[in-house]
Amino acid sequence: MSNPLHTLPIAFYCSSISWGGLEMNVVRYARAFRDRGYAVLILATHESPIWKAAAEAELPIAEITRGRKYFDILRAYRCAQLFKRHQIGLCVFRDTYDMDTLVRAKRFSRHPFKLVYHQAMQLGVEKKDVFHTRRFKGIDAWVALLPYLKTQVQSMTRFPAERIHVVPLGIDPQRLRIGENRRTSSRAQLNLSEDAFVVGLMGRLDPLKGQHVAIEALAQVRSKGYPIQLVLMGDATLHEGNDYHRRISALLEKHALTNVVRLLPGQSDVAAFYHAIDAFALCSAGETFGNVTIEAMAIGLPIIGTNSSGTPEILDHGRCGLLFPPGDAVALADAMAELYDHPDKRAQLAADARARFETNYSLEQSVRGLEDVFEKCMNNAS
Repeated sequence: MSNPLHTLPIAFYCSSISWGGLEMNVVRYARAFRDRGYAVLILATHESPIWKAAAEAELPIAEITRGRKYFDILRAYRCAQLFKRHQIGLCVFRDTYDMDTLVRAKRFSRHPFKLVYHQAMQLGVEKKDVFHTRRFKGIDAWVALLPYLKTQVQSMTRFPAERIHVVPLGIDPQRLRIGENRRTSSRAQLNLSEDAFVVGLMGRLDPLKGQHVAIEALAQVRSKGYPIQLVLMGDATLHEGNDYHRRISALLEKHALTNVVRLLPGQSDVAAFYHAIDAFALCSAGETFGNVTIEAMAIGLPIIGTNSSGTPEILDHGRCGLLFPPGDAVALADAMAELYDHPDKRAQLAADARARFETNYSLEQSVRGLEDVFEKCMNNAS
């Protein structure tokens, strides 16, 4: 008997008009399943960043609208019609904004399909009320990225535990140019001196990402004589202005750090960033699952991360990276100094991080895990 997962298209649905880790992963996983021989379809808002990235990757695309988050009955009906037209067998979504529409579309549809929530954000409040419980009944499988998220879902919702699966995100190490000796060329590309000790932070410019904390920590550690430099790569959040960028620039002026901090725009080719730095810092107040953290692990960098949300689990609770309390610039400065002072520890943390990446966070492993979840769904065994 043929596997229905191989005979019906898999839809990757996301109406977002932003471009961040959530959206990038929609395209990344659609491409990975396409490359494994599955029929896939990206459902995206016309001319959104996802739409453009999917087109560039030569992935099939169908147009959807953004609409309202709740009770958008017309959008749900049109979605049901779209699924029937394309004979979708399974739909994956990551953005909770789309959940209500997709659950309603499943109820409206005369063409049955499975619905999988590939979790992107941790739960903020308990969702055991009738409203959420009824909505969650329309989801066939809930994919948590880490064990702490599965535990959170079990404690904060009434979603059946047997339908919650843990599959970490993965990244493709090939795009990071792993194994190549690119330090000298990357430093030249980013205008960094060859002999500087450089800490890097990558992420959209946002107070929750903590770039200001990294700058405050750098000011403290340099005041103690450490010749550490900092690279910040990222753009302002789409449609949210440049207030935070101005705040960062003011901090650099205040601490006289403009000559030792590089502010770089986000770019699709991130290999140069990782190859140019000596250590990676994740300063987010709470990162559900940091793609940038596992990218740094794949390169084999020593990592400093906040002791919150998913980062402790990713870094094996401090066994392959240093942890500090979110927002604590003093603790971050101490961690920077510790890495600078102890090259043997840097090397050991880097090796441990690389080994943990290989064991847990490759894209191949992640796709195989999702494939197993999808097959269970299609065979009514989720």
